[in-house]
Amino acid sequence: MYTTITNLFYKLLVLLLSISVGCAGGSVAPSTDAPIASENADECKMTAVLWADMQISDYLLSRNEPMKAACLDIANATGKIDALAMVGDIAENGKGSEYRVILDNLNMFKGKVDNILPATGNHDIRLRLFSNTVKTFSEFSSSVNESLNLDKLYYSYEVNGYKFIVLGSTRTEFEEAYINETELNWLDSELKSATENGLPVFVLLHQPLKFTHNLPDAWGSPIKSAGSVGAQSDDLKRIMSGYKNVFLITGHLHSGFASYTYEEIDGIHGVNLPSLTIAGDGYAHTGTGLVMEVYGDTVKFRARDFSKGEYLPQFDMEYTIVK
Repeated sequence: MYTTITNLFYKLLVLLLSISVGCAGGSVAPSTDAPIASENADECKMTAVLWADMQISDYLLSRNEPMKAACLDIANATGKIDALAMVGDIAENGKGSEYRVILDNLNMFKGKVDNILPATGNHDIRLRLFSNTVKTFSEFSSSVNESLNLDKLYYSYEVNGYKFIVLGSTRTEFEEAYINETELNWLDSELKSATENGLPVFVLLHQPLKFTHNLPDAWGSPIKSAGSVGAQSDDLKRIMSGYKNVFLITGHLHSGFASYTYEEIDGIHGVNLPSLTIAGDGYAHTGTGLVMEVYGDTVKFRARDFSKGEYLPQFDMEYTIVK
């Protein structure tokens, strides 16, 4: 995946990250008093850790520490973790050297998570030729999950019988995504097959839909579509709202846990993730994300501060699966 020059650059970057941490006094390991574990291990059908907006960078070095602490928290888990979903903006600039640092972090819990599911965000795809973006992201994806052999930025994946549908742009964009007609039709087909048996389905899309999760105010812009997925927002909402038990899991807003984390959107269950490495509003701490537990009749989202190794039950949400 990486050339000799890239490997040398990566080693230098890791050294810089280590020096940066040492100068700051080092990092604090998460507590092991309340490790990741299902509330009801005997009944839980599937557990997934949900992260967004790591934006690991080769010049914004402080972002690496919250991710390393979060990876250590997963390594400390006592319960099963069936999947880790990373919902976009994994790397600050979509560079191979950045993904290599991320791989190094993920190796901290190697063997602890059965399936890793990466999705692209605007930072992963902007400022570069789209074909190069697809190649770099495909190489990264196959490195974290050998079952993935991507030739585009969208795909579906099954974990314990539950379908994850990962959406991605079909061309280079700066802040929004572009979901072409082929992908929209594919999404409709995937949702139809995934929901036939009454099971919930989880759609991963970095940018939220328009006018959801406090947009456009959350983006601080007078432009109505600001902060959203963009031009295909209405089409996406129309398709997803035609099916039951659809969970749309997004990021992008860096909002932290707050009153807009969960939202009902024309029958769609909207869940907006905080940034893992950039403190937002509400619960304004780095290292935050969700642990999703799926049961026979419910889906529960358990908020967690992975950097501290603590659950945050005040930000939990539970949904009943409609039969």
